[in-house]
Amino acid sequence: MKRRSVISVICMLLLPATAAFAEEAESAPSAARIRVWIDQLNAERFVDREVATEQLIAAGAVAVDPVLAAVTQSNLEVTTRAVYVLQELALRSDALASDAAHAALERIAEPRLTSAARRARSTLARLDLIRQDRAVQDLKRLGANIGERVSELGFGLVEGYTVELNEQWRGTPRDLARLRWLRDAGELILQGPQVTDEWLKHIAPMTDLSVLTIKRAQVTNEGLTNLLGMNQLAMLSLMYVPLTDPAIEHLQQLRGVARMRIYGTHLTEAGVDRLRGALATSEIDVRRGAFLGVGCQDGAEGCIVYTVRPNSAAEKAGLMMNDVIAEYQGQKVADYKALTAGIAGNVAGDTVTIKIIRDGKMFGKQVTLGEWE
Repeated sequence: MKRRSVISVICMLLLPATAAFAEEAESAPSAARIRVWIDQLNAERFVDREVATEQLIAAGAVAVDPVLAAVTQSNLEVTTRAVYVLQELALRSDALASDAAHAALERIAEPRLTSAARRARSTLARLDLIRQDRAVQDLKRLGANIGERVSELGFGLVEGYTVELNEQWRGTPRDLARLRWLRDAGELILQGPQVTDEWLKHIAPMTDLSVLTIKRAQVTNEGLTNLLGMNQLAMLSLMYVPLTDPAIEHLQQLRGVARMRIYGTHLTEAGVDRLRGALATSEIDVRRGAFLGVGCQDGAEGCIVYTVRPNSAAEKAGLMMNDVIAEYQGQKVADYKALTAGIAGNVAGDTVTIKIIRDGKMFGKQVTLGEWE
């Protein structure tokens, strides 16, 4: 049986005797009570030592400094339990307790010659892996989709697992603090109206993230300031987010981003020009947000369809492989670039006229454009 399971069983057996302790732990225990628990780490009875350990963990951030001070007692039992308490606090989703406990372990590890320092260094060495594993399991339980994936950016591959939080997310904003431990995540997708500036505060510590997509979110211009410390970000997609020109002030500071996709926002042409001028070496793809759903190659008479996205506007309108898109809204389609330029001027929900050539015959189709997936 795992250590925490053993502790839980003991606490249940001793529930009548420890009820007062548990009640105090839930309501910010006093310094005196914490001192009692620390003294009990070296109690004669094993049960008392276990219960005290559990209560200190439950106490949270207020226990960190007293537990750190207890390590200096040079008592093997107290040192072992104190380091364990700090480890468990460092694994919490509560950023205050987690950061304080991690800093305490680093302080213990500094002398390097003591047994406490060796234990602290060993704990720190495995802490990131433990935190990441626990965070992944907790996030999955709360509705996150997490899986291995390689993202194709057009200029290279980004390896690492993908994390998607959409309308299926059942957690609270506080649960999002677990995202900070996902050191090996390569791509994060945040989708849905529940995504707000508060969410972006929790992804700011993901400084190793390469790909970020924010879609159909209630994120403001100022919320983008939370992205400014994400120095490894290579691709940023902002799709159907109510951004306006003041967002440019923040976006132009993301100089490490090689590619931006900005679809379905309220940026003006002047604002987009300013962004492109500030990020001259980045690929800035700005569209009003409409999506047709075809892949095309250039042909003599227009754009030859070689793939139709399932459930897309194109499929619903009856477009097929090998159709040639010759005109879009009365304008000749010389190539795929011309087609995408035409679509970029529309918003999702617009109905447009497309002329296609099929089996040598040209005819028109009415297509109601959709959104980018």
